[in-house]
Amino acid sequence: MAIEKCPVCDWDMQDGGIKVNVAGKEITVCCDECAEKALAASGSK
Repeated sequence: MAIEKCPVCDWDMQDGGIKVNVAGKEITVCCDECAEKALAASGSK
């Protein structure tokens, strides 16, 4: 199984990551901090 990388920080994903809806699309990030950054960058809350 390939290791997925976080689209925000490019770190290896652990434990399946955290799913976040950004601009109407679901992405998976590695941690709460990256989830907050992705939401802030998209203007979502």
